[in-house]
Amino acid sequence: MLIRPARLTDAADLPAIEKSAAQLYSGAAGLAWLADGPLIAQAAHESRILQQSVWVAETDEGVLTGFISTEIVDTELHIWELSVHMDWQRRGIGGLLMASAYQHALAQGLSALTLTTFSDVAWCAPAYARLGFQQLLQPGQRLQETLDAEALHGLPPGRRIAMRLPMGMFTPRH
Repeated sequence: MLIRPARLTDAADLPAIEKSAAQLYSGAAGLAWLADGPLIAQAAHESRILQQSVWVAETDEGVLTGFISTEIVDTELHIWELSVHMDWQRRGIGGLLMASAYQHALAQGLSALTLTTFSDVAWCAPAYARLGFQQLLQPGQRLQETLDAEALHGLPPGRRIAMRLPMGMFTPRH
């Protein structure tokens, strides 16, 4: 599996990967609606690709299987989306994508990776904690604004948390 920076031509494929990955939520209590929920617009993917902040997982045959979309905010790399196509899940692709984002942040001299996620969904906060992410009980203004915006879009605020991974604390999965 090759992890590489996304190209503009990849942007059209990313919503389908996100949609497929979201099917996991169809069996999650109170979150089934996310399986058919809104996706990141292709234009937003293109913008982040131009900022060199999206990586994709690609098979030897050129099939895209997952992506991670990020953005540098101040001294941190924020992860907006990590999606792996349902046919390719549970093969370590998400960890490889996260490792690429971590290496990018390290090379840029950033202080940490951040994200928001569900606290009580097995493939969300518990999985990120195994990589070294820590829940932020006081997320700070930027991450609190992200959590507030997510609540306005229907994500249940009592189940959403902010997490941070300081540089030097990444624990890759093997």
